[in-house]
Amino acid sequence: MRKIITVIFCTIGVIFMACKTEPDSNAVKKEVLNIHDKLMIDGEKVVKNRMKLDTILKSDKLKSAKDSITLINLISRLNKADENMMDWMHFFKHNFKGKTEQEELDYYKSEMIKIRSVEDGYIKVTRESDSVLKVYNVLPSKNLKMEQHKH
Repeated sequence: MRKIITVIFCTIGVIFMACKTEPDSNAVKKEVLNIHDKLMIDGEKVVKNRMKLDTILKSDKLKSAKDSITLINLISRLNKADENMMDWMHFFKHNFKGKTEQEELDYYKSEMIKIRSVEDGYIKVTRESDSVLKVYNVLPSKNLKMEQHKH
């Protein structure tokens, strides 16, 4: 009877170990790349908003030196957000020959944290630039996906 109970518990243990809830490295990698793809589209908006703000900066629409400084700082932050994305892409590794599944998983989890940080930066700076553009009666740029849905 004890042997049967031991076998049952061992079988249950093996089943639970096989049904791990943690995603594998390929799933995490796919999610990281999906975020990257979305950010590539968002990056277009960052560039367009930066160009519109630069146009305002060079125009006669500015009311004060303080407004000029605000725009210069915002343009700088848009540039930095774009640079952060380029840096992330430059250092991202796609292949892991000779690495274990756990090493790949750990790497892609760390990349997930980095790409989420880039995403947060894009979100904050595009919201702020959208608001500033509206103040100057300039329509903020739309994401490419949004424009495509209108057709």
